[in-house]
Amino acid sequence: MPKRSLRRFLPSPEKIADIKGLGFLRHRLQDPSLWHLNRRSASGAVFWGLWCAFLPMPFHTIPAVLAALFFRFNLPLCILLVWVNNPLTLIPIIYLSYFVGSAFLPPKLTQVSAPSLQDIKLIISNLFSHHTTAVPPVHISAYLEPILLGMLITGFVLASIGYVGMNWYWRYRVMKSWRKRHENTN
Repeated sequence: MPKRSLRRFLPSPEKIADIKGLGFLRHRLQDPSLWHLNRRSASGAVFWGLWCAFLPMPFHTIPAVLAALFFRFNLPLCILLVWVNNPLTLIPIIYLSYFVGSAFLPPKLTQVSAPSLQDIKLIISNLFSHHTTAVPPVHISAYLEPILLGMLITGFVLASIGYVGMNWYWRYRVMKSWRKRHENTN
């Protein structure tokens, strides 16, 4: 069963319930469906975790937690998958998002050549700083539309693939254990 392999990587409900500052959510976090691993909760957590990881906004974990609480999917798996987008993967994600977004925008909006690694570093540093002296705002805005659109499209496509993949993996493991059990009884 995939439960055993997934549970090794996920924190226990007690560890999360003991986190200070979550007192107002303590009653909601005690919902057993947030911690239960089955095909539905794991697939939904994969979808919402990957979708929120690619949202073009800071603090990806907040919408992922809200989605898990609202739809009652596995909370730890959803939070774990949000961190696919982290400081190490941010530059490749932005680079891929630019190409995906520019493929969906009209050609006149994406007449700027593909961003170099230096351009992406400058875009990231200017997005998270208060001073935009390194690159003129026009330069950043030329890349921003394709990147933001590309992140939304890439997030939705990868989340859908993750949802279908988790469903397939879960069914495969269940069928395999059924066959093994059937062979052991004969």
